Amino acid sequence: MKKLVTLLLVLFAFAPLQAKIHFTDLPDTLQVDLDTKYAVHWSVTFTPVVSQGSATMELLEPMFNAVRLINESENFQLANGSLLYEQSNCTMEQIVKVGEYLHHTPLPSPYEWFLGLQKDDDTIVFGIKDTTDTFLANVAEASVHIEPLYGNIPVVGFRLDNGESTEITKAFKDFTQRNLFKAIATEINGDFIMAPTLNNVIEGGAIEATSMSVPLINKLFLRDIEPEIEEVVIIDE
Repeated sequence: MKKLVTLLLVLFAFAPLQAKIHFTDLPDTLQVDLDTKYAVHWSVTFTPVVSQGSATMELLEPMFNAVRLINESENFQLANGSLLYEQSNCTMEQIVKVGEYLHHTPLPSPYEWFLGLQKDDDTIVFGIKDTTDTFLANVAEASVHIEPLYGNIPVVGFRLDNGESTEITKAFKDFTQRNLFKAIATEINGDFIMAPTLNNVIEGGAIEATSMSVPLINKLFLRDIEPEIEEVVIIDE
């Protein structure tokens, strides 16, 4: 619940950014140096999204109600057979409306809402995750590069094992094997970044995020950078 309150505050803070941020303007908007390794303090979580086939009315009803706040069509589709919804070209009013609804609509344990913005910050993604099988990893290093194959968008890369094969690599492989073909809600320090479908078992510790908005990238990388302190020399006259 605290995460939703924080996210709402973030959404309000983004209000002046309603004009679209185009990736072609990266030199002016992205405040992170490309192809540079940054020391970060990230807590990364991976949590399975509830599948429609296993969902009860306790989950289906609030999920459908949330979708109808921004899509009045009777034929809307949830993503990947999961309690996961994505809609582009959303206004800030719509985004805040959904955020407020999720904040005021508790779910039975062990289920929780997740909510985030992607791409040009006008695409909303939200859904319901099952926290009984959450995988947690601490990440110490990350970088950003531009990927032409994805349309010259910024891609955030990091490793769960910090470059060395460890027990966490094996544990993550086991996690992906248990949750194969499920959508996985991925969050960094409580901020939702993506919910890809696991089509393969991941045997290495390398992760790439291709859907993160520029403001979120700036926030995650720059929050750990301390400003330089200029040394002041006082000379007694």
